[in-house]
Amino acid sequence: MDDICILAKKRWHLRATIKQLNQELNALKVKQHPDKTFIGRIEKSFDFLGYHFFRESSQLANITVKKHVQRLHQLYEQQNKKKANFEEMTLVLGEYVKR
Repeated sequence: MDDICILAKKRWHLRATIKQLNQELNALKVKQHPDKTFIGRIEKSFDFLGYHFFRESSQLANITVKKHVQRLHQLYEQQNKKKANFEEMTLVLGEYVKR
């Protein structure tokens, strides 16, 4: 596991939790990547694990949908290159969409 999301109502709750998390990571000799660490207000919304979170709701992140469509195109081209028939192509693409 290397993705962590901490949500807090008050700034001091967040600071105390971050302090405790940093102590645990240091004890485990694990370092945080400075470019991949973000601290901000929920009102600004954020992406996490393929979802875009808003204050009251969430949805798939735009980049997640874009990557999904790109992968479908790649799979289609691979199957087309193999001269797959309609049933084979439907099976491969359908399995990817189901996952």
